[in-house]
Amino acid sequence: MINNIIEWTATVIQNFLIVWFISSYCGYKFEGKKRYVCFGIILAADCLFVGILNRFMPYDGVLSLISVFMYIAYCRVCLKNDLYVHIFISCFAMVIIFTISSVIFAVVSNITDITLLNLYSGFSVWRTVILAVSLLSEFALYRFILHLNKAYELSRKEWLLFALSMMATWLAVILFNKAAMAAEEIKPYMLLVSLIMLAINILLYYFVLKINKETIANRELRMFKMQYDSICESEKNLALSYESTYALKHDLEKHLVAIETKAKQSGDRAVVDYVTAVLNKYSAYVHNTVFTNSTVFNAIMNTRLEMCKHRKIKAYIKAENNALDNVKDEDIAVLFGNIFDNAIAAAEKTDEKIITLDVCVQDAYISIYMRNSFDGKTDPKSINEKPRELLLDGHGIGLRVVEKIVREYNGMIKLFSEENMFCCDILLENYQT
Repeated sequence: MINNIIEWTATVIQNFLIVWFISSYCGYKFEGKKRYVCFGIILAADCLFVGILNRFMPYDGVLSLISVFMYIAYCRVCLKNDLYVHIFISCFAMVIIFTISSVIFAVVSNITDITLLNLYSGFSVWRTVILAVSLLSEFALYRFILHLNKAYELSRKEWLLFALSMMATWLAVILFNKAAMAAEEIKPYMLLVSLIMLAINILLYYFVLKINKETIANRELRMFKMQYDSICESEKNLALSYESTYALKHDLEKHLVAIETKAKQSGDRAVVDYVTAVLNKYSAYVHNTVFTNSTVFNAIMNTRLEMCKHRKIKAYIKAENNALDNVKDEDIAVLFGNIFDNAIAAAEKTDEKIITLDVCVQDAYISIYMRNSFDGKTDPKSINEKPRELLLDGHGIGLRVVEKIVREYNGMIKLFSEENMFCCDILLENYQT
């Protein structure tokens, strides 16, 4: 009686761990009662099948393949992800169970000289201990894998390859266990093989993580480079356009002064008044224009000032003439383009609508301090803690590119808020490029 209770308890817990692991790994399609009903049905069906199997055939890993098919069917109906991920994780979950239990059974058999067949089929204190240790080990390993789990982006062929590798490992462990039960003298070799198989599966999973991490990193790097190149090209064209426009305005002012002089000489008061009004308006515009030693910075700031003007945002820019002499033009374009565009996007959603930027040299550093009004809903401290998938939008990539430039200049960046103002404080090392 006690034997049956222990066996059934161990079966239920072990099957619960497998279904929980697979479900947590793939994610549920449903919420509420439907989710729990699906979980309960697969758990009950699997416990019934394993209980019947263990009653007549204490150790038959090959027939346990039926459980794998049941898990795959459960994944297809109730869980997210595609078929190849479902095949992989169903096989992987079962391989973990068999390799861990095989290792523990082999260790105990070699220590106690109890035959494997008796350990698998008979009731003893050692078998109870093995079951408890196996369940705890499986739970710990499942938790560790779920902790490492990421959103993989492997191809279907890669998923299938990993699933087949798991199946091959599983069959190898099963067949070697059967051989060890038939010939007890090979128990030490069975233990060694089980340990090797367990190590192979751990390494295989590690390489899955490694491949996925490198795939995501390479994709992000390509996206960063594409955006970086695009911004650099756009800002260079903008600088050229700004220089041409500024030259035209500069010449136009001279022409207007000449027209005003001739109109005064001819006594044409209407023309004089018109030209005077235009010059006064033009002078007011020039007063709000940014001029430093960096033509790229001038172009970016003046176009952004015009954008602020149309959006009715009050923008105040203070920049020392030589502050950016040691910063590359392409880095100026990307850095200031990103932080100012983000500031405009945030400020125009508020009632106050204000942006301030101060660029100056502070000892061995270039200080870039931007403040803009914002709605207060975004916590600056959480920006760098966004999940990877949320950083793949335009703003996230822009922030990453800015951080990359700051690192290249051995600088630092700090994002914080004060009095309903979002602040971006950047320091760049001011060295000769």
